Amino acid sequence: MPVHSQLNCPNCGERLVRKPGGRCPSCGADVRAHVVQEHERETRIDKVVAIVSTALVLGVSLFVGGCNLVEGIAAYAVAGLLMWVIAKRTFFESRPPD
Repeated sequence: MPVHSQLNCPNCGERLVRKPGGRCPSCGADVRAHVVQEHERETRIDKVVAIVSTALVLGVSLFVGGCNLVEGIAAYAVAGLLMWVIAKRTFFESRPPD
C-alpha cells in the first residue's frame, strides 16, 4: 500500500495541489526538487514497509505453525497491532500538522 503524504511548498508552506510547470501556485517558487525528494522518500518508506511486513508475516506464520486456532488468531492480532504502532510512530507522528 503506497504512502502518500501531503506536499507543502518549502517556501510559503501552502499545500501543493497542482504543480503547473514545477512552481508553487501561491508564491511561484520552484518546487520540482522538493517534489522529487518527497517522492523518493515515499518510495523508500514503501520499500521498508514491504520488507518489514513480509518478514513479519513469515515470522508469524512459522511461529503459529504449531499453535491452535485461538493462539494463531491472537498471534496475528498482536503482530498486526505491533506493525500499526511502529508505522504510526515512524511515519505519521513526525509529519507537520495539516
